[in-house]
Amino acid sequence: MDRLREMEMFVRVVESGSFSAAARDFGMGQPAVSKTIAGLEDRLGVRLLVRSTRRLSPTEAGMSFYERALRAITETNEAEAAAHGAAARLEGRLRILAPVTFARLHVVPKLGEFLDAHPKLRLELIMDDRMVDLLAENIDAGLRTGVLSDSALPARKLAQADRLSLPALIILLGEVSQRLRRICSSTTRLSMDKASADRNGFSIVGLPKSL
Repeated sequence: MDRLREMEMFVRVVESGSFSAAARDFGMGQPAVSKTIAGLEDRLGVRLLVRSTRRLSPTEAGMSFYERALRAITETNEAEAAAHGAAARLEGRLRILAPVTFARLHVVPKLGEFLDAHPKLRLELIMDDRMVDLLAENIDAGLRTGVLSDSALPARKLAQADRLSLPALIILLGEVSQRLRRICSSTTRLSMDKASADRNGFSIVGLPKSL
């Protein structure tokens, strides 16, 4: 048993005043808890607990160990919480590749909320329908539709797209055709506006201002 676990068990015994209560909290038998504390005392070479008529009480050495163990447990929990928080907050630059239409419909509308949650992140969204080499282009994450080719890169299926009926497909192709004409007649790079820059900003490649 690791030392932190021993400390947690000892602290619970002191706070509850019995092996049985501590055993219930840890989901184990009372003899196992008693054996753990006895082993702890043997290793430290000092008596930590004394039994009175009604409960277990710490000796002077036991109380000193209890206070230090409690601080160690608290600091460990705080360290884990801090590490978890750091992992949850993204920092630095993140380059994401996504197909043009998919990005406009599903990615761009979520960018503001995402950047608000990660204010230290600088996001670059690259919109391109080509099968770009993610490693060669220094892309951190790529969103793709359809069947993926064999790759050593890790991949995860995010959603299942429904098939379109023929009339719906014709309508969609008509809309795409109009958008393509607008894209071809306009610049293909969007500079950050002030509102985006104030939020630490993100850059989008492939979407013109007019859209």
